[in-house]
Amino acid sequence: MRRDLAVVAATLLLAGLLSAEAVPTPVPRPQHAATSAQPEHGRVFLLRGLINVFSFGMDRLARKLEAKGIPSRVTNFTHWREFGVLLASQYRTDKTIPPVVIIGHSLGADSAVDMANLLAERGVPVRLVVAFDGVNNGHVVGKGIDEVINYYLSNGYGKKIEASAEFSGTLANIDLSEREEIDHLNIDKSASLHDEVLAKVTKIFAETP
Repeated sequence: MRRDLAVVAATLLLAGLLSAEAVPTPVPRPQHAATSAQPEHGRVFLLRGLINVFSFGMDRLARKLEAKGIPSRVTNFTHWREFGVLLASQYRTDKTIPPVVIIGHSLGADSAVDMANLLAERGVPVRLVVAFDGVNNGHVVGKGIDEVINYYLSNGYGKKIEASAEFSGTLANIDLSEREEIDHLNIDKSASLHDEVLAKVTKIFAETP
């Protein structure tokens, strides 16, 4: 999988459609006009996949969250660890940080699980992980994570997420292989899946005091 996407990326680079500047540093998204007051709690992270050109559905979803008054951060999957370490450090002195929601596509989906496990291991409660067609085998969620939703395509690159013996949350592996209109490169842009995730995250933030 990594090799296949690398070939596609290399082709685009040779065609002059990409540049090394395509990968940004992990900074907050500019805030869009919100229809409700910005919450004083909560963190939503969205992780793009390979070199940021296959996962613009993460940006679309972030804009929808922001329109609901839920601020978000979007970055490349390679930044998951630095975000996780920073958030864990902040949580030691600021317990108002939850709920924490992590969403990712492709390699970003794999990194969403990695980031959630890192946070949970360092004592930060993770409310929700949403994975859009992660591509690497062997991803296991551990204790300290409340809920995981994995949208994947078993007839393509997608992989199931497994639960460790210590995991006591809810794990849903949702195979979308029968939906012919969805493939690996557009699963993160599906309006119907966005609606499901948006409703879930909005409810989580509304229920958090």
